[in-house]
Amino acid sequence: MKRYIILAVLGLSACDSPAEIAAAKQLDEACLKGNIEACAAVQRRVDSRNQTLATTAAGFD
Repeated sequence: MKRYIILAVLGLSACDSPAEIAAAKQLDEACLKGNIEACAAVQRRVDSRNQTLATTAAGFD
């Protein structure tokens, strides 16, 4: 039962709002155009999501 609760929370937390999606697209585009600060922000976003997934997966033990 614990696994289903964790999966439900993970699924709901993975849903980005339209504003978050638009901001991510803008950062991605700026990074592709060579904006180093935007690339750093993209990397922080990816790292944060990876950490969230790793932390959640650790809860399956």
